[in-house]
Amino acid sequence: MAVDLPGVVRLRDRREALTLRAILTAARRLFAERGYARTPIRLIAKEAGVAPQTIYAHFGSKAGVLNGLVDLMDDEAGMPDLMAELQHTGDPVELVGLLARASRQMRERCGDIITILISGAAVDPDIAATRAEGARRNRLGVEMVVERLRGTGHHVAPKAADIAVALMGDGVHESLVGDAGWTHDDYEAWLKRTLVAAVLR
Repeated sequence: MAVDLPGVVRLRDRREALTLRAILTAARRLFAERGYARTPIRLIAKEAGVAPQTIYAHFGSKAGVLNGLVDLMDDEAGMPDLMAELQHTGDPVELVGLLARASRQMRERCGDIITILISGAAVDPDIAATRAEGARRNRLGVEMVVERLRGTGHHVAPKAADIAVALMGDGVHESLVGDAGWTHDDYEAWLKRTLVAAVLR
């Protein structure tokens, strides 16, 4: 019977993680350049340097690759680090600041993926479903912060989660950064001040 040695298992896991990252990086670029509908699995495989069967084995379908981009967004935007910070601060203003930073980092680091989801959701059910999953995760994160705020004993607006989700929305960011030319620093600072005023009473 074959026995996996710990070093061999770690190497295999690392190789698999690099393969997944290569597939998602290739898909991200191709979806942005060609559009989701005009990007076949075989082209993603070619760009990633893997066989199409490898993509099917890991993701199941092109829609699965798209869902993988949502996981990639969480990772690249630093959501695990922000969640760790959430557990180590009890200051209400700093907790609200984490929401502003999360919104900024998501858009600054993964704006191309967000654009793919926004532009494609109206015409493709796969993209609409993936965008809905991203929105669900975002709302869960906001609700976690709001519950933590309530746990500090500070008075929090009754519909705090709804208010925060609206202020952190794509349209607000696009209006301020895309249209008005604000920097991401400006956006984060404004969002933190606005969330503090709207959510904390």
